[in-house]
This record gives sequence, C-alpha cells and structure tokens, in this order.
Amino acid sequence: MIELLVNATSEQMIRHKVIMQKDLPIIRYGLQAMTETLLIASTMIIISIFGGRMLETLAWIGTVFIVRSLGGGRHAGTFLQCYFISVGVFIACMFVVHLFEKSFISYLIGWGAALLFVLSQVFLRKRSKQMKLQKISTLITAVAVFIYGIFLWFQIIDSIMLSSLLGLVASQLSRFFGGSHL
Repeated sequence: MIELLVNATSEQMIRHKVIMQKDLPIIRYGLQAMTETLLIASTMIIISIFGGRMLETLAWIGTVFIVRSLGGGRHAGTFLQCYFISVGVFIACMFVVHLFEKSFISYLIGWGAALLFVLSQVFLRKRSKQMKLQKISTLITAVAVFIYGIFLWFQIIDSIMLSSLLGLVASQLSRFFGGSHL
C-alpha cells in the first residue's frame, strides 16, 4: 500500500517536472521513509490522545527520534516489523510511565539510563563508521543525561521526564544491540 502511494506520487512529480527521472530512486526512498515514519508517529499520537499522555508521547518520540537519528541502532527487516516493534515499545514505555511516574522506581530508571548510556559509549565507540556523527550523538546524549542527572539529584521527576528517559533507554538498547536488521 505504501509502495503504491509512493510510486503514484513520484510518477506525478516526474510528470509535472518537479523531479527528474534520474532522481526517482532517491525520491522514492525518501517518500517511503517519511510515510512510514509518519504512520508510526501518528499511531503513537492517536494512542496518546486516548490515554491522555500527549506531552509524555511528544517527549518520548522526540528523544527517540534524536537519539536514533544521530546514533543509529538495530533496524527491523520490514516496515510491519518496525511498526509493531516501535508501537509496542512505545505502549510498554507509556505503561511504565503510568505505573511508576511518582515512585522511587522512576529514579532507578533514570540512573539506569545514565549507566546504559555510559556502557553503550564505551562498548560501541569502535563500532561506529561515522565518527563525526558519533561525536555529535555522544555530545547530545551526554548533555541530556547530565540534565536528567541534575533533575534526579534534586529529585525533580515527572511523567514527561520519565517518558523521555524511557525513550533514551529504548534508543540506547536498540543501539546497544546494534546490527542493521532483526
């Protein structure tokens, strides 16, 4: 279905001379990636509306998007696998937020995220092929963990921060398990 939509859209772009034939594979890849990402994010947002967790969802999606975009991680073999894994992990994280948002366990999750970040940086540093991107990813994640650490030190935690921390954990676990396909 997505492929049909992408093909029809790209053919219209060629017909109206928006793109050239030689650029077709790149445009189709980009359109497909955008469409798939939009479907996953839309599903998460719809779930968050019904669950009353819009800010938490935006924090989770934002954290996962930034960390995965810069740091990479494991990718599913097909869109359906990606969709169900992504939405499943999201639902699990929102369930954890619901259960533990005001408990001591949320602090443990925060410190666990920091530890996971440190371990992933130590063990994965040699695996990265794009050093500049790796350094940017490390810097952004280190700043985020530092900010999380300040909040945790002063025992300031809420459901939005917990959602972001869980997004960081999910992203780092994906990166920690590495590889390109499930």
